Amino acid sequence: MKPIEEVVSNLNEQEEQTFQGFIVTTLEDAAEAQRRVSYFKDRQAEIDAIIEKQIEPFLKKIEMIKEWGEEAKKEFIEKESYYTATLEQYLRSEVERQVEAGKKPKKTLTLPYGKISLKKQQPEFVKDEEKIFEYAKQSGLIKVKESTDWAELKKQCQVVNGVMVDENGEVVPGIQVVERDDKFEIKLD
Repeated sequence: MKPIEEVVSNLNEQEEQTFQGFIVTTLEDAAEAQRRVSYFKDRQAEIDAIIEKQIEPFLKKIEMIKEWGEEAKKEFIEKESYYTATLEQYLRSEVERQVEAGKKPKKTLTLPYGKISLKKQQPEFVKDEEKIFEYAKQSGLIKVKESTDWAELKKQCQVVNGVMVDENGEVVPGIQVVERDDKFEIKLD
């Protein structure tokens, strides 16, 4: 009697060699085809596991390099923030000085490496949605969006000769029924 490993190995070789000429004509053939699908899915999973194992050290190195980069940039980020803050302070003081002198303030300065400016912003709104909704409801400032209750419409209608028909036998306008083939699915245990 052959050891189980040899039998499995022979089956595996057989599966990989006979896949092109295999046709399902009986229930036994169907069971065999499903077993082979399971086999090939297992082989794919094994390859995926190898890929993950091979990639893992590189991912660790990439993460290490990213962490080094973030740490190396900290000093420059802090210095950039300092000089950005001093430029902002300078421009704000210049605008304030112009206003005090009675001039229309110039809020943009052109410098050798670009421009610095103060831009007017929209105000930020901190909202209490419940209070706003009550106010809007009393003032008639709410939107109501109507939409089709598709689930209920489908329950009350049926498909007849490629069209949706309601319970009175009238064709429901705006619906094109496109029949589709059954979707094939394999579930493996």
